[in-house]
Amino acid sequence: MNRRAFVTGLGALLAAPRAAEAQQAAQNPFRLELEDAQSPFRGRAVEGYVYNDLPWRITNVRLRVESVDPTGGVTGESYGWVVGDVKAGGRGYFFVLVPSGAATYRATVESFNKVALEAPTEAP
Repeated sequence: MNRRAFVTGLGALLAAPRAAEAQQAAQNPFRLELEDAQSPFRGRAVEGYVYNDLPWRITNVRLRVESVDPTGGVTGESYGWVVGDVKAGGRGYFFVLVPSGAATYRATVESFNKVALEAPTEAP
């Protein structure tokens, strides 16, 4: 009987972090700040910051930037990367070329890799 209680308790203990991760994944752990940018050598772009609200340092952050017309329709999309690692609670810079001008742009994090669990720092 004690062994069954131990195994059940161990199963609940092992499942708890996964449930917390699933709940956190359901909420958006990233905030994005972006604006139009122009490079004389590279053309039209958007630049900004990704704020990491996860408890992990992350790397290989891939972004999708959608060009949106005044009616809300997506007219194009581009992909780019955040420069370097982004600390837990920190921010990382990005510069993504876009095919043409748009009324607005919408950016989302497509993928990333966890590096290490760490104490969050305050983003500027």
